[in-house]
Amino acid sequence: MWIYDLPNWSAGIIIVGVTTLVALGGHRLNHWLFRKKHVNHHEDLSKDVLAAVTLMLSLLIAFTAVAVWEAYSKAEDSLEREAAIAGELSRDLAVMGSPEALATREALRSYLRMVVDLEWPSMALGKESVDTSHTFNQIFWRAGMIEAKTSRDEIILGEIWDRTNELNTVRRGRLDVLKSAVPSSLRAVLAIVILVSFFLFFMQPATRFNQFLLGAYALTIGLIIFFIIVMDRPFAGKECLSAEPFEHALQSMDRWDKERPSGGK
Repeated sequence: MWIYDLPNWSAGIIIVGVTTLVALGGHRLNHWLFRKKHVNHHEDLSKDVLAAVTLMLSLLIAFTAVAVWEAYSKAEDSLEREAAIAGELSRDLAVMGSPEALATREALRSYLRMVVDLEWPSMALGKESVDTSHTFNQIFWRAGMIEAKTSRDEIILGEIWDRTNELNTVRRGRLDVLKSAVPSSLRAVLAIVILVSFFLFFMQPATRFNQFLLGAYALTIGLIIFFIIVMDRPFAGKECLSAEPFEHALQSMDRWDKERPSGGK
């Protein structure tokens, strides 16, 4: 997790630098150790195998990058929807106006505050906040105490339950992203295939042109790895998603309370 504490430029330099150093350093070392053992037909064969390996690596990296980006986008959509639904639920409860509805609204306010103060730092570590989950459950318990006394109340109460259940759905969607990080097995496969492609490059003559090609190849691989690492944890690092939508929902609740017309519930 230490890589997420660094600025993006610093993390990028480290990842790209290590990748390029391994590639070019390995190329030099290989030719220094085995410079008398290289044969032309070995170089030709390595080119054919290298083409196949780089093709498979390209597909594997593309699949991983797309999966990471989709998970990041899903997390962003979920938190924005969650904050929007919380704002709608807050208004429904305020309009309902009964003591039970207002108590549910306060439970909702507490939940939003705990998401910002407790759950967000926990998600940066890949965990959800147990205390925040308990507070979220209080919304359901308190909503279950609301009684509809008029036909108007029945309509509003139906809206309250719809939004409460939808809030639970989008919350689970946001937390499920914590489990969608790139699996360790896939990381291991990527690392091995990258090293194999480097080794096949080592079989090529130690010309400046081949070193330039290897350097460009390693630089590209390093940049893509940097992208995957940065986007793999949507709630950690300098590119992490912000809890600002929840802050806006809390501010909206405060404004609603101040703008309540005199004589209203």
